[in-house]
Amino acid sequence: MQRQFLFLLFILFSAQLSFAQVTDTLPDDEVIDNTVIINDNRTDKKIKEPKNQFKIDNLFVGLTFSLSFGQYVFIDVSPYVGYLLGKFVGVGIGGTYIYSAYFNGVQYIGDNVYGGRLFVNLRPFPEFRGLKGVYAHLEGEYLNHTQYNRGQLSRRFVPAVNVGLGYNTSFDKGFSFTAEFLVNALWFGQRASGQATVYNSPWQYRLGLYYAF
Repeated sequence: MQRQFLFLLFILFSAQLSFAQVTDTLPDDEVIDNTVIINDNRTDKKIKEPKNQFKIDNLFVGLTFSLSFGQYVFIDVSPYVGYLLGKFVGVGIGGTYIYSAYFNGVQYIGDNVYGGRLFVNLRPFPEFRGLKGVYAHLEGEYLNHTQYNRGQLSRRFVPAVNVGLGYNTSFDKGFSFTAEFLVNALWFGQRASGQATVYNSPWQYRLGLYYAF
């Protein structure tokens, strides 16, 4: 009985010694039972990914347009590109081209308007089905147009601040239709002071296409 007990202790001691030797000589990358074990001696160093890393998936591009015919003709084509800052905020930059004309009783007198814009979209309901496509839109425009002054023509930049609501609904992977209804907050003051305005009305609507990467 005593011999058996001593033999058992010898077996356990030998197994413990063998396990210690294997542990000490384990290579950096070892495959045990189909599991990869990675040993890193630099335990005091933590690898951190930069928080502000640019992500292509956050990019989006689009094109908006609006049309109006009658005494006044208004054709607006505006491409843009933007970047999502999380779920709630998107920022972007775009260009604006407008063909504007009015009928003076004899013929249409037209003007080519062009410029740029910066915008911010705020999405208050990104997790609610049916409401996640709703967003608030704030935009600053700076547009160059022809101004008639005492019988002379000159080009001039006119600012606009457009505020309103938009909605986008997806119809294919990454693609969406967009619709915006905006008001030019500077239009009323410009008209009251006799300043030139690009838009014939403070109210605007836009339709467009949107693609998110």
